[in-house]
Amino acid sequence: MIPIRSLQHFLYCPHRWGMLYRDGLWQDNAFTVIANLVHERVHSGDKLIQSKSKIALSDVTVFSKRTGVYGHVDCLELIPDEGGIKIPPYLGKFKISIVEYKPTAPKRDMSDADRAQLFAQYYCVRELFSVAPTAYIYYADTRKRTKVLFDESDERVFCETVEALQRLMQDLSTPDPVYGEKCNGCSMRDRCMPKPIAKSVYASIREENA
Repeated sequence: MIPIRSLQHFLYCPHRWGMLYRDGLWQDNAFTVIANLVHERVHSGDKLIQSKSKIALSDVTVFSKRTGVYGHVDCLELIPDEGGIKIPPYLGKFKISIVEYKPTAPKRDMSDADRAQLFAQYYCVRELFSVAPTAYIYYADTRKRTKVLFDESDERVFCETVEALQRLMQDLSTPDPVYGEKCNGCSMRDRCMPKPIAKSVYASIREENA
């Protein structure tokens, strides 16, 4: 089985994926702490809202038998719609929306890793309910949600990533690190690329005169 979150970690950085899922390492920074705080409310496992306009459920477990992918949807919204589907134990018919919560909106476009994470949730919900949900990302800093539309390229990236992870899970090696701009905000940077310990003046002088 492949956790949805691991797809995001792998696409962000294969070496980071290896450190987390192969070596069992983790280290927080300001970005991960803020993200955890944002998710606390939606990961309560409670029903967030029930009204005439919608039922919103938090921390809903989803999975795909076809691919072996599983994980959680931050918020699953059921919107009454006569053209929708029945979802026991609720009365009536509904269309479905999924919402992924993120702490900050990107300066440019959504990252490939975040897009793949949301698509994985979309894929699992589509398989479970035999209907394509509407997908959103909610950014806590702007308090706005963005609708995300998927196409065949998203499904191709998803399937290729799942296949790559299946191969890696049978291998004992961790992908090599590749330095890039994203390393600056990575919580694992100090473990991945530790800074050398500076020598004291005394030690440097002794080396020079050895």
